[in-house]
Amino acid sequence: MGLELGIRLRGSVADLDAQRVLRDLTHLIRLLGLLEDTQLRKDRESASRSTWSFNALGLGSVNAVLAPLEPRGGADFKVLDRVPELFVAGFEDVESSPRVPKGWSTGAVREAARATRNLGTDAAHAMVLTLLVDGEATRSVEITHRASANAKTAVRARSNSLGSVIGTLDSVSVHKRNRAGLWTARGGRRVEVKFDTDHLDNVAVLLGRRVEVWGRLSRNSDDQVLSVQARRFISLAQPDEGRRLADLRGIAPNLTGGDGVDVYLERLRGTS
Repeated sequence: MGLELGIRLRGSVADLDAQRVLRDLTHLIRLLGLLEDTQLRKDRESASRSTWSFNALGLGSVNAVLAPLEPRGGADFKVLDRVPELFVAGFEDVESSPRVPKGWSTGAVREAARATRNLGTDAAHAMVLTLLVDGEATRSVEITHRASANAKTAVRARSNSLGSVIGTLDSVSVHKRNRAGLWTARGGRRVEVKFDTDHLDNVAVLLGRRVEVWGRLSRNSDDQVLSVQARRFISLAQPDEGRRLADLRGIAPNLTGGDGVDVYLERLRGTS
């Protein structure tokens, strides 16, 4: 059966506005798609994202279990199986502090803020998220309106400084403003890259590559980089383009006696 996501809204069923509840559930399902994007490190249109089904839907209350239905847009079930865990862990983070959770983008955090803005401030009017493995609950978190407030703070720029950020460049848009997505090497977060038109050709060449972007960084209250106004793009070696250990002959000939590293290591093994 794999991983599933349980969603339960507490409170008096008679007091729940059906239209509002359906709207909030829609935001939660959109959030699943945005977390799928972070796993693929791509920005996709809603129609290109995978679909989810109700494996259970309680009558007389808001108590549902969601599971992946149809992978789309380059995703597969391995990708989708990671999404519920990211969903639950991320909400637990944003409930406790105003920061962008690991594996989330700022867009995902904004969607979380929308999905939780109608929750109450206490446990009696909270949302309970449960991670299910083969039908058994393995992790459960309680989410209140605090998550919405923290999420809004997490995506609000509080400071600016000059610096750089490293990641994989993807998802360029020039429709109204020049924007690109940079998926960071650590945490898998998406940083928005703003750039002038004179950088457009360079950005096009660097798409899909590991780069360092220098410029003016905007950070949130947790010191996380939200965006960068780019001044310079530097192409970095890709993971498979670095030196292999066996190729380091000549780097320190006095250490290896002129031998390649593989020969030198074999010689060491023979003398130990």
